[in-house]
Amino acid sequence: MADEEIYGCDYSSEGFISSTGDIGLVSELANARQSIRNQLLTRVGTYPSIDSDYGSECFDVLGEDKNNATMQALAVYVKEALLKQERVASIENIEPQLTENGFKVLIHILLVNGTEEEMELDITGE
Repeated sequence: MADEEIYGCDYSSEGFISSTGDIGLVSELANARQSIRNQLLTRVGTYPSIDSDYGSECFDVLGEDKNNATMQALAVYVKEALLKQERVASIENIEPQLTENGFKVLIHILLVNGTEEEMELDITGE
């Protein structure tokens, strides 16, 4: 099965415009990466008329004390969101880190086609 059949095709969420002036498309692994990133960086409840469960609770840690309990909560929120993703076969590692403006999360996952992906997400209030 081709990666496009597995991961689909969608509009680019990064504002990419094609040479013909159309909204750009992403497909295959690029669409899987975009889908995962969008889910993790969207607050749960943002799109209630489409899917009230879509998104993650990662931003709930902002404003909390930057301690071990908050880091563990962030890891749980990331894991819960990743488990909703049909493109993710397994979660190899989730490593939350403190940054000057909030948190950073390093993620190592295995996608359903066997591809390993490493992603870095910034969770900030900006």
